[in-house]
Amino acid sequence: MQTLTFQNTTLIPAKVDNQIWLTSGELAKALDYADTQSVTKIYERNADEFNSSMTAIATVKTNGGMQKMRIFSLRGCHLIAMFARTKIAKEFRKWVLDILDKEVGEPVQVAKITDSQAYQIQKAIKQKCLNNKVHYQTIYHALYDEFGVKRYKDILAVEFDKALAFIESFVFTPNLALVHNILADQAHQNKKAKGELNEIIGVVRHLLDHIGELQHRLDVGERNIKALQTRFII
Repeated sequence: MQTLTFQNTTLIPAKVDNQIWLTSGELAKALDYADTQSVTKIYERNADEFNSSMTAIATVKTNGGMQKMRIFSLRGCHLIAMFARTKIAKEFRKWVLDILDKEVGEPVQVAKITDSQAYQIQKAIKQKCLNNKVHYQTIYHALYDEFGVKRYKDILAVEFDKALAFIESFVFTPNLALVHNILADQAHQNKKAKGELNEIIGVVRHLLDHIGELQHRLDVGERNIKALQTRFII
């Protein structure tokens, strides 16, 4: 039987109705799971997301003879990879879609989140950030990186719940480079303000000395006037 190669992993597909299907074991291998039961566990947690065109129990020829096991169509493989948390899952999803494109002869359209779901994501981010503009940018970019999109509206519908969970559990970590820049700028501003304050204090002291000198001259003048008035006029 013709094999498939995903990166450096060779996969042996099962042909069902002339379509490509993968066993849960082969799919686990492609997704870099050490435990071959990992895919089965993912399916069992999300069984309501699958239909009969995506997964089935079939009798498959193995090294141990004919055995019944769960198999997944390419669309089923793609959905399993949506729920997978391995680093390679994102690349595997792209690879599966490329094969689907070749099979159906046109690009495969995968449903994205609705406007209502996009609004819920916006609302969740706003609540998480509490109007902090720096946090807004941080969480949006983290969301783009996590789901491999350029806009949050491009998140796939099947990943909507996962996106909300990601936002809710997101922990803001300090950007040390930004903090250092802010501290350095604040230190510079403080030094500048201190210099200006010292200049003003110097000017004020000079003015106070001058005022004291003028007051002394006025006092002396007043005494001289009174002395002359007393001696010569009164």
